[in-house]
Amino acid sequence: MEKLKAEYQIILERLDGLEQQGLIGAFDKRIIIELSGDVIKEIAQKYENVQKGIGGMMSGALIETSARTILNQGIKQGIRETKKQTALRMLKMGKLTIEEVAECSELSVAEVEQLAGLQTV
Repeated sequence: MEKLKAEYQIILERLDGLEQQGLIGAFDKRIIIELSGDVIKEIAQKYENVQKGIGGMMSGALIETSARTILNQGIKQGIRETKKQTALRMLKMGKLTIEEVAECSELSVAEVEQLAGLQTV
């Protein structure tokens, strides 16, 4: 079983290397790991200890990679920027109060006040 674990560790390291080189993305890596997990389940059905040892290694391999972290941060920043742009457009229209703009844009009142102050400068 240790030899099998070592082989799968090598596979995971190779996948990490391919991801770092940009040859595969985090999503592709995750799909490979999940498909490998399915194969492991089929092969190791009667060897429960092997399935647990190797399956656990494979399923936890991509819980949080730097690529996924960067992607999630980018998404959050994009959403935040979109909210700010929406609030600015509402402020320019001049039909809503600061509180209403904050509610509609899902920003805090303080953030909208800051945007309103920047708009008049």
